Amino acid sequence: SPGKVECLPDFQQPVDKRIILGGWEDSGNVLDSQALVVTWVVNNYPQGSEGETRAMMWEATFQHFLRSVQQKAKEKGLRLSYSTEISLEEELNKSTNTDAKIVVISYIVMFLYVSIALGSATLSVRSLLNNPASALVQSKFSLGVSGIVIVLMSVSASVGLFSAAGVKVTLIIAEVIPFLVLAVGVDNIFLIVHEFERVNIVHPDEEIDTRIAKALGRMGPSILLSASTETVAFALGIFVGMPAVRNFAIYAAGAVLINALLQVTMFVSVLALNQKRVESNRADCFPFIKVKRANGANAHGGSAYGVEDEGLIQRFIRKTYAPALLGRKMKVAILVGFIGLFAAGLSLTPEVALGLDQRIAIPADSYLIPYFDDLYDYFDTGPPVYFVTRDVNVTARKHQQELCGRFTTCNTFSMANVLEQESKRSDVSYISGSTASWIDDFFYYLNPTNDACCISNGKTCFEGRDPPWSVSLYGMPEGEEFIHYVKKWLDTPTDENCLLGGKAPYSNAVVVDTNRTTIPASHFRTSHTPLRSQEDFISAYASARRIANDISREQQISVFPYSKFYIFFDQYANIVNLTGNLLGAALVLILFITSLLLGSLATGAVVMITVVMTVTDIIGTMALVGVSLNAVSLVNLVICVGISVEFCAHIARAFMFPSRSVLEKAKHQFRGRDARAWAALVNVGGSVFSGITITKLLGVCVLAFTRSKIFEVYYFRVWLALVAFAATHALIFLPVALSLLGGEGYVDPESEGGVEDDLAARRYRALIPDDDDDDSDEY
Repeated sequence: SPGKVECLPDFQQPVDKRIILGGWEDSGNVLDSQALVVTWVVNNYPQGSEGETRAMMWEATFQHFLRSVQQKAKEKGLRLSYSTEISLEEELNKSTNTDAKIVVISYIVMFLYVSIALGSATLSVRSLLNNPASALVQSKFSLGVSGIVIVLMSVSASVGLFSAAGVKVTLIIAEVIPFLVLAVGVDNIFLIVHEFERVNIVHPDEEIDTRIAKALGRMGPSILLSASTETVAFALGIFVGMPAVRNFAIYAAGAVLINALLQVTMFVSVLALNQKRVESNRADCFPFIKVKRANGANAHGGSAYGVEDEGLIQRFIRKTYAPALLGRKMKVAILVGFIGLFAAGLSLTPEVALGLDQRIAIPADSYLIPYFDDLYDYFDTGPPVYFVTRDVNVTARKHQQELCGRFTTCNTFSMANVLEQESKRSDVSYISGSTASWIDDFFYYLNPTNDACCISNGKTCFEGRDPPWSVSLYGMPEGEEFIHYVKKWLDTPTDENCLLGGKAPYSNAVVVDTNRTTIPASHFRTSHTPLRSQEDFISAYASARRIANDISREQQISVFPYSKFYIFFDQYANIVNLTGNLLGAALVLILFITSLLLGSLATGAVVMITVVMTVTDIIGTMALVGVSLNAVSLVNLVICVGISVEFCAHIARAFMFPSRSVLEKAKHQFRGRDARAWAALVNVGGSVFSGITITKLLGVCVLAFTRSKIFEVYYFRVWLALVAFAATHALIFLPVALSLLGGEGYVDPESEGGVEDDLAARRYRALIPDDDDDDSDEY
């Protein structure tokens, strides 16, 4: 019979049926149970100790055993699902390994695009048809390779430097930072190469180093602006207490900074060597081969920017897009549309959920998925929770009254009383069931009426004692006597004669310090209600913290809650405030740096507002596509701030430092800020679209094919939204906002003899506005 004493477990106490049996709730008969839970508990050991090694070996053997039993259970028509301490970590690593191929393919796609797109700066369809051999010389495949190598060098340098400093590499760092630095680094490569090719048109007879200096003089400040803001934005995460975010911030800031330094030093050196190869008519990738049939006139990129060979993107921006964008009616429509989009994103921000479902973080075919599903489907009990006291001297009567609950002089809001009352409103407290109060069980163990429990010298411990045992706590042991009896109690086994023995239920719940005659730590065990969702887990943790804080404040003692899942959900206690503070600080620094380097507070404010609108729209999208806020998405939001600045920085600087000759031609159609906004789009709009937008879009779209749900949800969806909103805000909203609110511009010191000057004299009028383009009646 289940009621027999022989059926009790080793610790001789009955077990709540809800803890070990499931699926019987509909009938109310435990014999109809459809599921059974068996738990093996392994003791904790210090990290790196021999005991920990033995425990890990036992766990590995246990997993192997369970896999074999799983097959045998299947043959008998049963199903076994299981989880061990290391299971989640192993499955997360498996997910990472599964995604490695997708991530590598993403890198390869970006790499191929970079190599082809860089070559297109000096190659046109007509030149290939007229002289196919020129493609062997004009190709920039090796230049693209060198750019990718520089990205890998910067990541390796950052990892090596900070690993030597003791900063751990996390899963997020290994997966995200190479992609992040590649996306950032490729942008600058495009800008430098495109500017250098333009300089080659105007100054083909100058020395190569002089041309390199002119190109870097034009694009260097933009790279400095974007690199500075990105580095600072990422570095802010160093001050975050969350290890995943802090470590990511350290590695990302270091990698971006090192990458920018290598680009303005090593890459420009490679670019100079590549130009020497081109002007010597030597084949790309095989410079020892000289291509005699290559067209020498192409060596400086001259024909690439002829009237006939102007790029489609650049022609479209110059003749159609920029003039249409800066029309008065179009400006109003754009402002209304983007402000409405910002308002929608702002209204959706509170709808972003918190949490990270473990079933999303692991592969879809993981053996943990059935385990989590079974827990949710069959079992109607939650995880145990421990309320731990620290440095509470329970040997003193005052502190005994602060903890106990079954005696007349216990404080009204004592630990045991509060937990008992909270269990009666489980819908709010998420506390279920009675509390295992060791202090109450210990005192009742001393009750002389329990003549089979506390025995000393052949008689009950408190028999004939003066003062006697009392429900008022008067006469209960204190000081050294308390220590003596509590040690005796913790060594007393639980059996049918004495159900209050403390060895089984409390031997690990009470820490006894005989040297100082105190109890430095103890815990009171209870359970949470069944937790079915991330919201339940977060709310249960928040409730436990509230209860512990209330007890601590009321009784003036130190109490904190602990449950095994808390380590995963502690981040949500302050993640909303942390996100706001981190993004807010990043935006303030962006305002400061952009205003300083651009020389205009107004332009810096416009850039900051654009970034704010971009990030807000991304957060609103997170609510719509089911991306919750956690450490992974917080890292992504920090990335969004940095990348958004990358999209805006080059256009903002081109607006503040326009070319004199372009402005001269633009005055036929535009005036003042409108002319400078038009010049900025014509100058760098094509590079921002082809070098930043398309590069990132190709790399992100490959992630759509990942098998990992966490990659698809937290990286593909967020980064796709980032590319879409950052590109539209930078190429549509920002020029309009600058034309209305941008600061006063400066004469570019490099504009004299630069890209646009002397183009008319050299018959490259396709790059400057035509006089007959003045077809607007609005200016």
